[in-house]
Amino acid sequence: MSLLSKMYESWSWIRKEILSQVSGKVAFVLLIALIVVSVYAAILMPPDYAKYWDVGSKWVDNPYNAPPEWASYLGYVCVPQTFYDLRTVKPGVSEVSGRVVFTYNITYDLSARDYPQGLRIRANIVVPQGVRNARIRVDIIKPDGARLPAIIDTYVDLTNTSLIDLNLDKPEGIVTAVMSAYRDLVKFLSVEEISIFPMKYIFGNLSYSETLKKVETTPLPGRYMFVIDFSFRVFNVQPQEILRAVEKSKEFSLLIKGTCYGLMGTDYKGRDLAEGLFYGFPIALAIGLLVALASTAIGVVAGLVSGYYGGFIDELIQRTVDVMGSIPLLPILILIAQSIAKTYTGEDKPIVMLTAIFAVLIAFSWGGLAIIIRSMTLSIKSELYVEAAKAVGASNLRIISKHILPQIVPYIAASLVYSTPNAILTEAGLSVLGIRHGYPTWGNILSEARQNGTISQWWWILPPGFLIAIVSLTFVLLGLALEKVVEPKLRR
Repeated sequence: MSLLSKMYESWSWIRKEILSQVSGKVAFVLLIALIVVSVYAAILMPPDYAKYWDVGSKWVDNPYNAPPEWASYLGYVCVPQTFYDLRTVKPGVSEVSGRVVFTYNITYDLSARDYPQGLRIRANIVVPQGVRNARIRVDIIKPDGARLPAIIDTYVDLTNTSLIDLNLDKPEGIVTAVMSAYRDLVKFLSVEEISIFPMKYIFGNLSYSETLKKVETTPLPGRYMFVIDFSFRVFNVQPQEILRAVEKSKEFSLLIKGTCYGLMGTDYKGRDLAEGLFYGFPIALAIGLLVALASTAIGVVAGLVSGYYGGFIDELIQRTVDVMGSIPLLPILILIAQSIAKTYTGEDKPIVMLTAIFAVLIAFSWGGLAIIIRSMTLSIKSELYVEAAKAVGASNLRIISKHILPQIVPYIAASLVYSTPNAILTEAGLSVLGIRHGYPTWGNILSEARQNGTISQWWWILPPGFLIAIVSLTFVLLGLALEKVVEPKLRR
């Protein structure tokens, strides 16, 4: 019987033993689910996702530090994220003072007793030749009838270009608009307070507090009307030509940022945590499995060679294990991480950092298994059937592969199972300590939650910790099922 056939029989027997137990069945289901999700995430992950994830400008449309949308069932007041594609809205067309004006009336219903996080108008429009001096002005009519005029009022000079490219996310005219709408409160209003959080004054009810001697704001639910005037000075251009250009543009939209977002909420940069957690699956399993496979393979080979051949080779391998075991892992990783961070600043930095973490974890993880395999090899090679094989002229490679290796396969499997969560937890711990490679691993998300979040932002802390626990539990249950394979006495 060939080595591959014998090892296949060993693995088949191990699989049957695992699936005969409840813990093994649960671990098998969880492991299949983790692998399927990881493969799916790896296929969908963009090649430059490390850079994409870390760039805060990619997430400017998302609210910051927002709980998930389903948090409303837990008592959170959630203002939904509301997006209006103005290209699909039919505007009113008029001519005022030689300008063509497109008026968009957008109705927004605020039902929650809270303030939206922000407003944003974005335009990317190529207008026909002969159009000059574009202007976007936004007025808001509140449910109480107050009109906030020109909270956004922006001009674009089209003398030398036909492209309108705007990303307006700050209502620069809010102070003037509030002062104009609430003339009876002007002497009590603070310009600094209005500028710090303008949404309170756009979507709030203003009243003077005699007790506090200042203007207070409370959320004002109801129907708001956004009056968006998009006007142009034109020369030999029909309004319908401009309208068609707007309808065919890349973007012309109004966004009202909510206070809750998505399936898992957002962090302090507005990053979608559900996306980060999803793409963390293949990275977590890759770290765990690759480190475990490589360190197990090195440990098995080193232990077999050390135990079987003995002499100088045994002494060399064992002293190497002793030296590696006496070197502290954490300072080495910190030193390497700092060196890479200063040496590499380009797009290859995450790959280099991740490779370095792989290499160091593998280098420091095989020693314990090598010692165990060596002791088992010393015990097996003294058996009579091994001596008989030597007497009939069997080669060392045949003895190791036919008589020794198949007997230690269960122990190799157990070591592989327990090494995988250790590698995942080590990487997560390194991220929490600040040693990061840039990819959105669960440990990286936890690290940023520790540095930039608070304990009240549970959606940022609990999900990555829960996923790390699930992966660890999967392999722990697998290890429990392997106990009967490794220790025959437990089968009684």
